[in-house]
Amino acid sequence: MQKGIIGHEGVVSAVLEDGYKVTITSRSACSSCHARGLCSASEMVDKVIEVKDSGPVRYKTGDKVSVNIRESAGMRAVWIVYAIPAIILVTFLLYLQGLGMSELTTGLAILGAIAVYFFVLYLFRGKIGRRIRFTLSPLDETTNN
Repeated sequence: MQKGIIGHEGVVSAVLEDGYKVTITSRSACSSCHARGLCSASEMVDKVIEVKDSGPVRYKTGDKVSVNIRESAGMRAVWIVYAIPAIILVTFLLYLQGLGMSELTTGLAILGAIAVYFFVLYLFRGKIGRRIRFTLSPLDETTNN
């Protein structure tokens, strides 16, 4: 694996006109445990990611691939999806509570502010999508973390 690249193993589930749909199976840390059948804590979730690819179609349905993203793009995504909404939440909470608003009003205002934030993200999804790009590589060329 190249330095600065995060990769996960996936399987091409569909070939699109402009890319692929790749299914990645996320496993909790205990899903590989030998006692997972007896424990309800183990968890496996399938995630489907659309990967835009401008090159010629090289993969077909069922091919095992590595879905890669630059670490910097991954950190940008974490900030956009987790950190900024948390900052909005805490800022609105402290400010509105400082003004003496009721808990219900404060909670509804926070929900509204976060909804507006995600609506703005939705409006700029094309621009964000150009900056946070996934790439594919054959699985035999990379090793996963």
